[in-house]
This record gives sequence, C-alpha cells and structure tokens, in this order.
Amino acid sequence: MSRKTLLIVLFVSLAVNLFLVGGVIGGLVVGQRLRPDRPPMARMNQPVLAAAQALDPEKAKAFRTMLRGQGMEARTTMRQTREARAQAWRTLGAEPFDPAVTKQRLADIRDREAGTRGEIDDRIVDFAAELTPVERQKLATALAEPPARGRNQERGPRSPR
Repeated sequence: MSRKTLLIVLFVSLAVNLFLVGGVIGGLVVGQRLRPDRPPMARMNQPVLAAAQALDPEKAKAFRTMLRGQGMEARTTMRQTREARAQAWRTLGAEPFDPAVTKQRLADIRDREAGTRGEIDDRIVDFAAELTPVERQKLATALAEPPARGRNQERGPRSPR
C-alpha cells in the first residue's frame, strides 16, 4: 500500500470516527433535553409498578394495565399543575405582590396533585379488593417495601454530602 493511499484511508477513518462520536454525543445531549419532558407518573409510580412483580403474571399484567390507564389520565393533570405552579412562582415578581393570593394558588395546586394521587391509590385499593387474600397480602407487602436500590441496598440511607 502506498503512502498516499494509507494517508487517505487514515483521514477517511478519522472522519468516520468523528462522525460517530458526534452522533453519540448529540444523541446524549438531545436525550438529556427530552428527559424532563417524560411524564412524571412514570417516575412517580416506579415502586408501585414494581409491586406487580409480587403477583402471578396474569394479575401483574392486569395491575400494570390498570396503572398505565390511570397514569395516562393523571399525566394531563400533573402537567397542568406544573404549569400552574410555574405561573404561581412568577407572581412573586409581580407588582402589586399579594402573598395570600400566591399561597392560595399553591395550596390549590397541592390539592389537585393530592387528588390525582388519591385517585391512583383508590384504583389500587379497588384492584386489591378483587384479589385473593394471599395475593392481596403479597401486593400489600410489595407496596409497603421501599424500592430496591441495586447493589447499594445493603448500605442503608445515603449520607448527606
């Protein structure tokens, strides 16, 4: 292979590698930007979804389906409450500033969030009412346990830094 051919192959290889590295980095950046747009219910209900593992496969599937259906309904409300909270925080800089109005808006937002979470809890209880006592006990134990944290589970709670 001539020196000229080797030099061309080297530059082509460099260009392809730079293209691939740029694509990976670009994907990571775009992925991080989209991450906050994920529905909050997906993050919030991970321990609840994990509790389905305590049930037999058929019941676990029904439990997950019920939660996903409820989560779809709750997503819109939770998105609206995030937007309303941002608007309420903006009133801090408004003139004239009325702390009582801002506090009331934030309280209303908390009530809506609690109501939405309460609906999810109610659906779980309704689902559990249709289970056998043994299945209900398994689900109760799984729901009451904190989610597993992988290898660090044995270490206990994180210490503040």
